[in-house]
Amino acid sequence: GRNVDSDKKLVALTFDDGPNYNTNKILDILNKYHVPATFFVLGSRIKGNEYILEKMKISGMEIGNHTYNHLLLTKYSKDKIKKEIDDTSDLIFEVTGKRPRLLRPSYGSFNKKIKSVSEMPIIIWDVDTLDWKYHNSKKITSRVVNKVRDGDIVLMHDIYSATANALNSIIPILTDMGYSFVTVSDLFYYKGITLEEGKVYGYAK
Repeated sequence: GRNVDSDKKLVALTFDDGPNYNTNKILDILNKYHVPATFFVLGSRIKGNEYILEKMKISGMEIGNHTYNHLLLTKYSKDKIKKEIDDTSDLIFEVTGKRPRLLRPSYGSFNKKIKSVSEMPIIIWDVDTLDWKYHNSKKITSRVVNKVRDGDIVLMHDIYSATANALNSIIPILTDMGYSFVTVSDLFYYKGITLEEGKVYGYAK
């Protein structure tokens, strides 16, 4: 329902590995700036955190599938891969009434098996904040601001407080640089790219 100025440079902020308590802080910051984002959630973390998914939905965020147990799926059988994906999609649907349309495999790892099993487009990224490594809001901000280009997908994790703190810098700086923030699905829509199931996308250019 947001108006997107498609003449502006577009960027999609994405968050992995939630929901957890820190996700609320991330959502509050995104809502403060009226910024939509895409959250790739773990099925194993939904129980007890259903209210966070409901808050995502109400806030107009996009909810994607990040598998159930965060396994390195390239090591597993097609049946196991399918179960990891389907169990998470089922839980997301139970809470939100909407099935996810995007898959991000754990670690961003994929192979022919994962591509053949996935009934969704596979979304990776083009800008890695390495927030899991640095836990430093200034370094996270610097990596985004110095690397981002029109059509990029930025990887972050909503489970870290440093990431939340970095957002308070990243959003105003990118806004001043002429960027508009969109969900992953909207990014490809406004770039005129049709997402296809089983195909891998790291940016929209």
